[in-house]
Amino acid sequence: MNIDKNDKRADMIVSVHPLCQDLPLKVLNSLDTNGASRKEGRTTPFVTVVTDLGGAHPTWFNDGVDKCFVPSDVLKNAALDRSVKENKIVQYGLPIRRGFWRFGADYSGAPEKQNEAEEMGGVHHKPTIRERLGLLDIPTVLIVGGGDGMGGIVAQAQAVGEKLQRLASASSSSYQMVVICGNNKSAQSSLSPPQTQWGSDIEVNVKGFVDNMDEFMRASDILVTKAGPGTIAEASICGLPCILSSFLPGQEEGNVPYVVENGFGCYEGSPEGIADTVEE
Repeated sequence: MNIDKNDKRADMIVSVHPLCQDLPLKVLNSLDTNGASRKEGRTTPFVTVVTDLGGAHPTWFNDGVDKCFVPSDVLKNAALDRSVKENKIVQYGLPIRRGFWRFGADYSGAPEKQNEAEEMGGVHHKPTIRERLGLLDIPTVLIVGGGDGMGGIVAQAQAVGEKLQRLASASSSSYQMVVICGNNKSAQSSLSPPQTQWGSDIEVNVKGFVDNMDEFMRASDILVTKAGPGTIAEASICGLPCILSSFLPGQEEGNVPYVVENGFGCYEGSPEGIADTVEE
């Protein structure tokens, strides 16, 4: 496609990837100056939305953008260190699904057509949420592995399930575990009967991909997750403590101290360590 002759030019560019600053800015300079310059002359607005949380690759930051949105003090300082002018930096938090910040949201129509007052008055009562999800009103552990069910979710669920079973048998108490496997059908099958038989003293719900994670988080008492920035931000909105089970080197590594130092979670790299922390 010849972009120069394409009438459907964008009115604004929003970058949500660390590798999409430098080259797109050069392309826009060229397009907006009819090829006269790749260094200046851009008229199309360009905005970066940094989607990391506790650390970010330097390529996120380019002073040539109009605005750079960052979610934390750590990343504001990182932007300043990379010579992004302070008047271009907007500290605004991560983009989060509407159900987390407008609980009870109706997703059947456009946001601007929804009744915000009704949505903000959505039910936050944990027993009511559990009933709506078909869960029991007992202490609940939520284990997630992102949309693809990554991070050793099977071993984690098995270790936590065994620990909860022993706790239940020793204390005559009941516990519940919800495992959301995302698109990992193999994990979902492995954790479901007949491949896995759970003890009679715990209630286990194994799910695939869900589109109401906000409800499952609000129904739970503790979350086991890899150190993805989106999940961490969602859990913090719900007031849900996190046990971080893994992280992608570099990209997610900075999210671990962000959670630990802010006091709403810890890191445990082994299934056994996760189970022990759940018991505590």
